[in-house]
Amino acid sequence: MSETMLDRAFTNYNAAKVLLVNMSCDEMFLNLVGYHLQQAVELTIKFLLEINGVRYPKIHTIEQLIALGNENDVDMHKCEYVEDHAEMFTAWESKSRYIMNYKLEQKKIERAVMEVEKFLQSVRSAEQSDATQMKSF
Repeated sequence: MSETMLDRAFTNYNAAKVLLVNMSCDEMFLNLVGYHLQQAVELTIKFLLEINGVRYPKIHTIEQLIALGNENDVDMHKCEYVEDHAEMFTAWESKSRYIMNYKLEQKKIERAVMEVEKFLQSVRSAEQSDATQMKSF
């Protein structure tokens, strides 16, 4: 079985969790946690677009990717948190890496970790359910 964007999303999510657990006392590492969370969200949305046959541009803007999914009636499995904080996740992609002295707040990161996990698990569960249904035919 080949690797999917959802697999990569889980890898980024797991990297974020490891960094948070082991390095949360260092603000620089909180930025890396934010970056990996953004990547997890972006890759999950791109996975959903891809499996639904929707072509997407090479962008990192979560709001645009969600809008593209909505325009194409893709079940995005998105929790309200991801949609409501799409702009925040988009900012974490570049600001956390390129803006000196940019610092993410630990409380926001901790909440995002929980919410991104819910999003990823929802998509994985739906994917596994679809695969099971396909095998029964």
